[in-house]
This record gives sequence, structure tokens and C-alpha cells, in this order.
Amino acid sequence: MRFLMKRKSLTICLIFLNLILSFSLFAQQQDTLSFITEDQFHFNYDFNFFRTGVNNTLMELYYSVSRNNLEFVPDSSGWVANFICVGEIWQNDSLLMQTPWSNVDRIDSVAQIKPGQRLYGVGYFPMKPGDYLLKIYMQDRNSGFQRSYQSEVHVDSFATDHLDLSDIQFASQIRHSDQQNRFYKSGFTVIPNSDRLYGTGLPMLMFYSEIYNLKKPQEPDTTKYSVTYRIIDSDGQVVREFPEKVRLKPGASAVDVSGMNIISFPSGTYFLELQVKDLFSGEEVSKKGKFFIFRKGDLAMSDSAAAANARKKIEAAYERVYQEMTEEQINEEFNAAKYIATGEEKNIFKKLDMKGKQAFMVEFWKKRDKTPETAKNEFRDHYLRLVNTANQKFREMKHGWRTDRGRVLLLYGVPDEIERFPYSAENKPYVIWKYFSIQGGVITN
Repeated sequence: MRFLMKRKSLTICLIFLNLILSFSLFAQQQDTLSFITEDQFHFNYDFNFFRTGVNNTLMELYYSVSRNNLEFVPDSSGWVANFICVGEIWQNDSLLMQTPWSNVDRIDSVAQIKPGQRLYGVGYFPMKPGDYLLKIYMQDRNSGFQRSYQSEVHVDSFATDHLDLSDIQFASQIRHSDQQNRFYKSGFTVIPNSDRLYGTGLPMLMFYSEIYNLKKPQEPDTTKYSVTYRIIDSDGQVVREFPEKVRLKPGASAVDVSGMNIISFPSGTYFLELQVKDLFSGEEVSKKGKFFIFRKGDLAMSDSAAAANARKKIEAAYERVYQEMTEEQINEEFNAAKYIATGEEKNIFKKLDMKGKQAFMVEFWKKRDKTPETAKNEFRDHYLRLVNTANQKFREMKHGWRTDRGRVLLLYGVPDEIERFPYSAENKPYVIWKYFSIQGGVITN
């Protein structure tokens, strides 16, 4: 392993030689380094039903992935991420439909990747009434990281002889458009919000729905229909009702697109109720959709007594964790933490019996918890996730955290950028890890 420093940019590169001289494409994918663990990976999906044709149902499947969860690799035009999402519809252990959607994201520089950015996709399945199983598979083609999900799906038919409504599709953005794309429908580009989460970063609750079977008007006053919106909390209480809107009928069907600012609402689970009334026939129909609001400030604990009480509960929880571990498991955890332990802590740990080690480990992680007011020790959880990642990815030794790459990962975290260089006549294959934020160089033991 070599360490390089560019003085002007203070960029530190960690170069690891790959001792394998030749390998297949599949082996390359498996050896590709990905630092995303199961609980760090942010992939969401949602689905809604709409009428298509006279008596058919279309299921729209929405999905999104955090941009910084994907691995970008250099190409001739900059950097590119590539992931595939596959949707399957099953019924009675039989595969009825399978559709893959390829997704490519190109950027000029990795500096364009910011926290909170999401990449969205949508797919479609024509469905008949019945019960199904939806299976979703997602894979990052650059890193090889993959996950799978499944949900039970019940499909009803839409009415043909009376007023009816589609599901409410929650969106992160809706705009008028005359250019058809994968998110286009009925004159709008509708970017889905697949986790239905709104709040400080997304203060506008935006949604799309379709109205079916409006009656043909016979008199001027009956050419209209009305729409009413209500927001209901998790206790079933109406927390806001908006004034009724009266609109002209464009035909037997209509599209309802709207948005409202919900930034003043506290964090919680809510329901949007949409009610439509045909002013000619007098028919009414309503539909509800669940959504969520999260504002970070709502969870801040200002009461010091409550914070202290919560801290005691956290410590008691970790005491139980170590009481259930064997001495060998506790030793293994501390050994993996030696990179961040002081010399004094190492000497003390050697002299402790089982009960002493249990108490020591609680205090060891407590001193390093940067957010003691929260319900868990994020520092410990993050560090042990990195240990697990090192064990999975760096298999030159039984314990991946003991390798050079494992040690660097635990000391400095996930690299800001990774460059891979294949085998050539002059060099063996190698990988460069770049850390842009480290000042003054790297110190190794």
C-alpha cells in the first residue's frame, strides 16, 4: 500500500494492489468495492392504480434511489452511474409479467453529488382484478450491490356506470408539459414521491388523480363538478379543510392536479382525502391517500431531564447487549475497535474480567457518542457497520478489518472517490481511494 499527497489540493490517495492477474467479468463485478450496507441503502417504491381503456386497470410502479448510494465510474464524458430495476407480477406461484427498466445517470464531476438527491423511475403493468405478489429487484451495475423487495397487491376494477376516482399519486414535482417522457401523462410531467415523505426539504404536498364517469351535462349549470380536499391526522381528526373548488367538465373524465404548503404541520402520519361531486348527477366519490411529514426540529429534545432519562435507558439497553454476548464476542468487538482506542484503554481492557469488560464497552462507546440525546449510539453503529463491510469485502484474511484496506476504512471512513485501474503490461490491477477532506496527511501505525 502506498500513500500519495498532492500538496495543492491536499488530496490523499490510497493505492491498493490487486494480486489477482486475471479474472472474469463476473469476478470483476463481485470484487468491485461498494461501501453501502443494507441499512444505509435508500431505495423506495410505491404504486397506484388508474383506469386504462374501458374496463382495464393500469398499475403504475414508482421507485427511487439516493444518488449518493450509487457508484459512479469515469467514462469519456465524465462520470456515470447505472442501475437496473426489475418488476415482476406473480399469482399462485406463477410469473405473469416481468419488466426491466435500465437507469443511467451522467454527471461532469462527483462534486455534483449532494445528500438528499434522488433518482426516480416509473414502470407500468396492465392488470385484471385479483390478488397478486409484486417482486422488485434492484442492482447497481457498477458496484454489484443489489436488493429485493416484495408486496402483496390487490386490484379492483373501476366503475363504468357511476362516478369513480383513481388512486392519489403523491409527487415531488408536477409541471405542465407538451413533451412526452417516462413521467408524462395528461399534459403533465409528474415526478413521483415514492416514499410519500414531505417536510423541510419538500414543503409542497403535490398530487395527481383522475376522475372517471362524469355525466354528460344537459343544462349550463350542470357542466361543472366540485373538488374538496381535507388533511386528516393519524387520530382521524380533520386538521385542515380547504375551500371547495368548482370546475368545468372537460368531458367524461378529468384530471385533478393540486398542491399545498404543509411546512407548518408537525411531523407525523397524515391522510389526504379527495372528494369529488358531480353537480349534474349529484354523485359523490372520495379517496384517501397516506403521506408522511418529517421536520428535524420536531424531534429535538429541549428538556434536559428527559434527555438524561433517555440516556439512562440507552445505557441500560447496551448493558443488556453485552450481558448477552460471550467473552469471545466482546473481545472481538474491542479488537476491531483498537484502531480508535487509546493506549491506556488497551492496557485496561487486558486486565478486566467478564463483568469488567461488559461495563468497559458501554463506557468506551459512550465517550465517543457525538449525539447522546438520540435513541441510539450512532457512532458505535456506524463503526460496526464499517467492520462488517470490511469483513465482507476484504477477504484476504479471516477478518477483513485486519487488512490494510480494512484499517484505512475504519480510520478514515468511506473514501470520497474510488478509481480502478485494470491489469496492463506495466502494472497489476490496482485501486486508488481518494480522501479530499483530510488535512496534513495520513498517519499509519
